[in-house]
Amino acid sequence: MPPPTLQASGSALMSPIAEKAADISEQREIEAVWKEVHLKVVELAGGDPKRVQSTLDINSVLKYIDNVQASDKKKSEEFGTFKRIVNRTLQCINTVGGIVAAGASEVFAPAGMCYNALTFVIQAWQGYEGMFANLAELLEKCTEFLERLESYDGRMDARLKRVAVQNLRLFVEICDRTIKLRKKHSKWLAFTKQLFLNDNGIQDLLGMMDRLNAKESLLVNAQTYKLVSDSAGDIKLMLEGQEKQKKEDDAKKWRRTIAKALGFPGTTLDSDGEPIPTWQRTFDARKNQLVDETGKWILDNVTFLEWSKATAPTKPVVVLGGRNGSGKTSVMANTVRYMRKMDHAGPTSRIVTAYFFMEGEKRKSDDEDASSILELVSRTLLWQIATSYEAMTKSIFQLVERSSDFDGSRGLWQQLFINNKERMNPDTTFYLFIDGLDETLVPLIQTLASVKDNKKARVFLTARPQMVSDWLEQAEGAKFSVVPISDHNGDDIDKYIISRMNKMPILKDATRPGISEWRQTILETLRFKCAGDYFKLNTSLNALAKVDLVDDINEVLANADKTRTDQIDAELRRLNNIRTIKEIQEINEIIMWVETSRQWFSVPMMEDIISVKHWRSSVIQAEATAESPTLTRRKTGSPSLESTLQETAPAPVTLSLLPFCQKLAEKYPIFAVTDSGVIDWRSPEIKDRVPSKALERDAAFNPTASGPQIIQESEISIIRHFLNNVCPQDLYNRFDFEQFFNAKLGAGKKEYICLDPDNASIKIVITCLTILTKKELRDNKDLRHYAVYWLLDHFQEVDLSAADRDLKAQVGPLLVEVFTSECGVDSMFWPFDLNVSTKTWDEGEYALLSVARGDWLYSMSGVQEVSRWLHDSSVTKYVTSDSGMSFIKAVKESANLHEAVFSFAAKYIAHHLFRRTEFTPRQFRSACWFIRGYLSRLNLEKSSRMPSEPTPYTDESCPEWKEFESREFKLEEINEIEAWAATVLGKANDTPVQASSWEIHGSLIMFQLCSSQEGVVDIYQGRARKAIELNPKNWHACHFIAKQSSTSNEEAVELLSRAKQAVDELRRSSKTWMRDSSNPALLARITLDLGDRLWDLGKDYKLAAQTHRECLQYDYVHFVSYTEVLARYQKRKAWDEFIAFIEILNNTSPTWTAFFDELVNQFVVNLVSVRETNMLAEAADAAKRWDVIEAFFTLAIDIGIQQEACDLVFLLRDGFAKTLSASVNGEAQLDKIVSIQEVALEDVRLHRPENLSPAAVDAMADSLAQTYLSKAFEPDLPVEKVDRYGALLAGLLPDLSEVDVLMNFVSICCLVRYHCKRKSDSKLARDCMEIIVRTGIELLSDDDDDNDYAAYSLLAQALLIVGDIENARITWTLYNMLQYEAHVKWQNWMTTTGQGLTNGDEGSTNGLGGEHKAITSNGKDGSGAEPASEEPEKPEPIVGCDACGKQYVIVEMPVYTCADCVGRIHLCQECHALLMQDKLEKKLFNCKKSHEHAFMEIPPWDASLIERMPRGCVPLPDSWEGGRRWMTLDDWKGELRKLYLDGDAKEVFSPA
Repeated sequence: MPPPTLQASGSALMSPIAEKAADISEQREIEAVWKEVHLKVVELAGGDPKRVQSTLDINSVLKYIDNVQASDKKKSEEFGTFKRIVNRTLQCINTVGGIVAAGASEVFAPAGMCYNALTFVIQAWQGYEGMFANLAELLEKCTEFLERLESYDGRMDARLKRVAVQNLRLFVEICDRTIKLRKKHSKWLAFTKQLFLNDNGIQDLLGMMDRLNAKESLLVNAQTYKLVSDSAGDIKLMLEGQEKQKKEDDAKKWRRTIAKALGFPGTTLDSDGEPIPTWQRTFDARKNQLVDETGKWILDNVTFLEWSKATAPTKPVVVLGGRNGSGKTSVMANTVRYMRKMDHAGPTSRIVTAYFFMEGEKRKSDDEDASSILELVSRTLLWQIATSYEAMTKSIFQLVERSSDFDGSRGLWQQLFINNKERMNPDTTFYLFIDGLDETLVPLIQTLASVKDNKKARVFLTARPQMVSDWLEQAEGAKFSVVPISDHNGDDIDKYIISRMNKMPILKDATRPGISEWRQTILETLRFKCAGDYFKLNTSLNALAKVDLVDDINEVLANADKTRTDQIDAELRRLNNIRTIKEIQEINEIIMWVETSRQWFSVPMMEDIISVKHWRSSVIQAEATAESPTLTRRKTGSPSLESTLQETAPAPVTLSLLPFCQKLAEKYPIFAVTDSGVIDWRSPEIKDRVPSKALERDAAFNPTASGPQIIQESEISIIRHFLNNVCPQDLYNRFDFEQFFNAKLGAGKKEYICLDPDNASIKIVITCLTILTKKELRDNKDLRHYAVYWLLDHFQEVDLSAADRDLKAQVGPLLVEVFTSECGVDSMFWPFDLNVSTKTWDEGEYALLSVARGDWLYSMSGVQEVSRWLHDSSVTKYVTSDSGMSFIKAVKESANLHEAVFSFAAKYIAHHLFRRTEFTPRQFRSACWFIRGYLSRLNLEKSSRMPSEPTPYTDESCPEWKEFESREFKLEEINEIEAWAATVLGKANDTPVQASSWEIHGSLIMFQLCSSQEGVVDIYQGRARKAIELNPKNWHACHFIAKQSSTSNEEAVELLSRAKQAVDELRRSSKTWMRDSSNPALLARITLDLGDRLWDLGKDYKLAAQTHRECLQYDYVHFVSYTEVLARYQKRKAWDEFIAFIEILNNTSPTWTAFFDELVNQFVVNLVSVRETNMLAEAADAAKRWDVIEAFFTLAIDIGIQQEACDLVFLLRDGFAKTLSASVNGEAQLDKIVSIQEVALEDVRLHRPENLSPAAVDAMADSLAQTYLSKAFEPDLPVEKVDRYGALLAGLLPDLSEVDVLMNFVSICCLVRYHCKRKSDSKLARDCMEIIVRTGIELLSDDDDDNDYAAYSLLAQALLIVGDIENARITWTLYNMLQYEAHVKWQNWMTTTGQGLTNGDEGSTNGLGGEHKAITSNGKDGSGAEPASEEPEKPEPIVGCDACGKQYVIVEMPVYTCADCVGRIHLCQECHALLMQDKLEKKLFNCKKSHEHAFMEIPPWDASLIERMPRGCVPLPDSWEGGRRWMTLDDWKGELRKLYLDGDAKEVFSPA
């Protein structure tokens, strides 16, 4: 049957006449609908048109509601909420109604009709209990639909207006239904909860609203297409982006749900709600430390081979046994690495490897996460299993959705893994690697080993022999084999020793005389004496690295076989003897932080926190040595060594010039940097040998084992007596024996390496308080974060009875200072990160300040701790200031501890709020959160209801968090805060100027914190105007009024011009005026907004642009506003002004640093990706000034590199590459684009930033892959360059075990196409093809029909690129069949329900010639089928021509797809013919003629193919007459499996 003729695409542009006719038709329909609405409202009015008020507006309705409430004797608490929701609903109706009314020939005041309908509802239900609550619920539901339409104001075509008017009609219908419900309820009946929402009639109407909004989404897509149809490729890119985004959003939802079910704590989740992969960082770090070619012995081990390769191993558990330090962890890491890279590592085509390293999850003993080892292991392994491939992710998500209640960790394993049918997938084997056996893991091992089928997960454990005998051997059903590491890893040990010697200066050059022999001697000696103990090996090798004399080398080798204990004791004695007192103090402080801190410290963090104690001395020293420059220690990784005196005081410094990381390695060898990048003991056994000062008071204490050798006076007397008897006096004196004896006697008082548990916490308290009370230290974000977050915990940890008195005395003044000094209060409670995005602030500083308020302000814990400390006389000993003594007295005597502790802080915060020029929402909220909490604690009744513990105030699920940390403030709360502040700040005595300042502060607070509440707009605008009346020179007030949308351009220009003139005069007359940071900000904002208003006024665009540029000269940056400035220029095509603005902006780059987050996320991303076009490229092309745009990106990237902001630098490079690509000469810039993308990917994969979306990285890799593929087959390219592009393509992919088919699909396809064209028989390409085909088959084999679309899309492209045209055409036919059946189903529903098909609906099918009569897959006529109970989704186009833009819901005419463009380019028959003749004017793609690129014709849909076809079959588009017309789906999947999974697809890639 020939395909039907292609009908005119509905998405193709109509002629102007046809378009006008369609608009008139749509408008008539809108007016007809609204006439019906008008009649309905008259009906609600009892049939009396006079009751319908034609002038009813929002204020009239709200006034009517006030009257209703006033007449109600019983005041309703829900009234305020109800009124707010009504106001929002009316605002939506007003906007949408205005859109509908605009341009109508007859105006029926749509908004007014809805206002009348709502008043009739309120009249009907007036006086009924619960009216406000129930109506509020109903209106809120309606508003959810209506407010979406607001965003299209000014951008609606006629069809979208029709949706809007239908929404308003449904709103009136809902009002009608609500009034009719009045007859069903008696007045004496109390209201049922959700009375209206539970009514079936109302639910039906809300459902229709929901469906209308679904149609709205489609129409918006169509309208967007119409707007960009002159660039035909844009619509395809948009739809592809939407499809990819939907897939990504679905996947994120699945993963987020799984993470929650697995019980990951909030602190371990990233911004997407997914766990931060600490296990991967640990594995990567361990991999980087492995010596090449080690660990391979296990691959030949018989026990391991049977475990890994057998179809059903007899013992599913393998234990790698060995003592501590025998190298088990490294062997396991090597094994995981080899398993992931080996050919056929397991018995199936896919293996899933999940791993857990105990060291990477090592926690503090008092960590907030109290999870057991079993819980840690379970959630880590199950997460890796769940995200290993899409089918498993979806399967586990569905299991979680069905049952969210699990019986502990074993229940999670049972329900999510063991009972998961995806575990039985014949193509998959699961390997679980656990480094370190814990007793709690034994039941899990039993559970996994006891599975009855032959698809058990295979478990690899590392354990000490005693653990195996004590635990595993006693566990019933735990079948396991043991591989003793010591029997097999001799070669690994030799390679390790040789690797270390190769890095030693004295041994690395084996060609020097005698060195080869020494290397052999050292190798043999260490191999024999250390006996595989890596602790001993490292101790000896570290010692060898520091010596060069033969005697010293021999001594090291002689001591190599000492026990660990002996070696540790010797090392500690050596450090005690050779390290200086200051170095020993530093070692002890590192010990203190390792053992007592609440988190693990990285090297830079430890360096900073150790430097705190030197801060005061460095400042004193700098002042004392003003004549000589002071060298400061260069922080590890910093670019240069500063030697200027001015830099000494502000930064935390130590006196050592040695980089801290090097110092740890060379001078403090008892510590090590772990695989997780944090500092810890080199071995846990070292801690056990370090003496504790707490034991010094114990008579049994003897530090001689590892501490300094203490000589007793009686012993010296014996030696002195002997020497006096044998030596003449002059000889005795000449040898200074007495001085020697005195030194030995003083050794007992010398500092030595030790633990100090009694004083560790109090020392940390002193450090934290020092950080919080010294501005220079507080400015270090990491230091401040630790000090604020953990201060209360460390306070509570101190045993005041055991702590040192001198240390307690140091705490007193600092504790008082934290709560009575501006610096201390700001450090604890005030925001400083004002220049980062809201998301960054919420995840960072806001979370910190919220914890501080919960710990100290809202709860009782903090103030009670202050009281405990200040009741100790040792603590208050050195507090001598009057304010300090008053503070202590108040705390001891006050009945309200919060008032005593926070009276200064609250007053100071109020000063911030009302007296300072600090106007950001973060500052307003932080101040109001604090004062609201403080006043609540002063209110005895309210305070008595507040929990005493901090947890409810930091847990978002608790009502206390919602009450005290909500970002919505009631007007009453703001008024209470202001009234209290007016009293404590003495507002009554304000001058007119001060009163004016107070008014603008109050105005701005209301504007920022409660502007959505009824009547607040009038209040804050009135207060701003009052501020101007009190002080006409209050330029902040003038600026605020000028910014209001209700202020005309003329008035705004007058206000801003007057303000700017006055401020300019101030600036010129006072040299110090600009030194106040708030003044340049004010001047810049006034200038910027004046430019905006001048531009909008439209009288002098040149002056407006000059004014815009002038604002950049002041020390103030606001990139969000700059985006709007440039948008104004773009709208008028003012490209010269655009470029001039960027050029001046480039000159201000030194000011960007503090605003870098905003620069990237709210400026570059907005201009490049969010807007309809790339504004930067458009401007550079039009003005021919690419130099300015490139300079901008170069400057921004350099700043990001300096800040080490890897995620933001990536976004900048991505934006730069996209901007160059968007140029009209984009192809000429290709090499530069490739270079930028390569650097971006290399950098981001090296640093793995946690805040960067993987989708962005994958998208860049896809773009680069397509470029490599295209370049690889350019004519006359040398073979070595072709090979290089193949290597580059392979380098874009992660390890195959980590490949995400959906996210890495384009890169995979490019690699496969490259090797297919070259016939290079690449195993990697075959493996990639196997992954795609297996994923497609799995998606087609599950119970979810929705993902069949994704399966066909994957298979169609993959089969095309390998030249399997027969199966590719079958796949496209199946894809078409799905679309055909979906369209017929939707078409029948529209017809059956009486909605009919409008011209727009018919035309929008893009390739369907009018209505289709359903032919189902079993050959029956489907026209009489039962209509769906719910409206089916109208199918979206599945393909579109990339040249002319035609879109096809069903492909009914030939469409060609390009294999060399990996199936991403499609051309209709006409455009394909033009391309073959080199006559096609194409955009956004670089496809070539058939002799260069291979095309396949997508088979046009032929409905006769499925006539009488049995269910579960596949139509064959290339069948011949009389031949086979179909085959079963299982048979077809079997053929694919045989060719690409079982057959390894070698013939596809092998040379002919």
